Amino acid sequence: MNLQDLIKTGESNTVEFKEKFDEQTIESAVAFANTKGGIIFIGVSDKNNIKGIKVGKETLNQWTNQISQSTDPRIIPELEKIKVDGKTVIAVKIKENPIKPISKKGRCLKRVDSSNRAMSAQEVAQMHLHSTGMSWDKYLAKDASLEDIDLDDGVVVNYAKFEGLWGRYEYG
Repeated sequence: MNLQDLIKTGESNTVEFKEKFDEQTIESAVAFANTKGGIIFIGVSDKNNIKGIKVGKETLNQWTNQISQSTDPRIIPELEKIKVDGKTVIAVKIKENPIKPISKKGRCLKRVDSSNRAMSAQEVAQMHLHSTGMSWDKYLAKDASLEDIDLDDGVVVNYAKFEGLWGRYEYG
């Protein structure tokens, strides 16, 4: 699919249009890295018009450094110049990061449809655990005791049967 087809389709969970490079561009990079990845087209208006953008020979390196230095863990984008109808558009390609979440100034964002949304503390924790292959099940509840387990509701018994543990241990 070429740029003009993408422009006709509009912004999505993997495509963003920006007239210029700014802090919101970096926020979109963070949101893409925390979800499926995506492309930010700089030089295209939100109304899907190609405006073009003037860039010097060091501009792309500066933008790459700005994104990298503003994110934690660092995002290293791939930038590409595209000529459309005599105008320059910059494609900022962001890959989904394997270790998440990525933040900008301590703020974690995710992509939802065509917008960036701040993540809750619970979403941040869940995303980190998921990306590292961990789960809350692997952590001990230090203040819990056997009395906290309700054997009458059947959940524990069903789990033990499912895992093939029933009969191997004495419950209750």
